[in-house]
Amino acid sequence: MQVSDAALETISEQYTRDTEILRLIGELREVFENNFDRTWFSLIIDGMPIDFRTVRDIRELVSLTSVYPGEEWQLYQGVRELETFHQTVKHFLLPVLKERLGVSWLFPHRRVRDAQQYILRKFVAFTFPYNLEHLRRLTLKLKSCLLFHYPFLE
Repeated sequence: MQVSDAALETISEQYTRDTEILRLIGELREVFENNFDRTWFSLIIDGMPIDFRTVRDIRELVSLTSVYPGEEWQLYQGVRELETFHQTVKHFLLPVLKERLGVSWLFPHRRVRDAQQYILRKFVAFTFPYNLEHLRRLTLKLKSCLLFHYPFLE
């Protein structure tokens, strides 16, 4: 039995597409799990308008290790929730991040007293905007990739 060139080309295109999507998901997983899916982060976003569904859908997206036909909408929903997450955190948390971490000089009575904790939290306050922007850029890359391969999602 001989496989046609067209069938091999289609399989090759699917493999390339899935590999690219999974690579981007892997990069998102690393950034999200290392910087946003942490206990300390849950504590500082307490009271902010972040829906549990948003975090659940993001966790589902970043936990994918394979892509199957028919999961396009699930992937795209995860991307949309990442966009919502980014906007919410940028709007509600970034302006008050130092206060929430206890490293702001605006509220000296709320500052962390332990020197090691202060240094660690100051480092988080310094790197957090970069990590949030990195998450946004990776989200846009995945969204562009999905829309390129599945234009019906838009």
